[in-house]
Amino acid sequence: MVLSIFLAKTIGLYLLIVSTAFMLKADEFKPMMLDMLKNQSIVSFSGILALIFGILIVVSHNIWVMDWRVIITILGWLTLLKGVMRLFYPEFVMKKATKCVENKASYNIMMLITLFIGLVLLYFGYVG
Repeated sequence: MVLSIFLAKTIGLYLLIVSTAFMLKADEFKPMMLDMLKNQSIVSFSGILALIFGILIVVSHNIWVMDWRVIITILGWLTLLKGVMRLFYPEFVMKKATKCVENKASYNIMMLITLFIGLVLLYFGYVG
């Protein structure tokens, strides 16, 4: 349980900060993200980083229970999958992610979901 609380606090703060910055400064972050998505080297390198973080979470916290801790496990597996996709299918990722960032509604929904997950994890990490 100590690891779950640590990861909830860490991942929750990360998601809260990143999603808030990406929403409040969308005019600055969207062009930067679109520029990075044009560079296959950056997409592949970010895939290596995602793969590392995903593996670390999956190996240390592969807990499939019916409570809040499963959120961390699912995020770990999704991060691992994100890394694999960016390494093996960078062109596909570049195309789909570009469409998502360019679409204002999908971008905002993605950021709100990220913010919500971050707040849920912070709640369980600090209060729950």
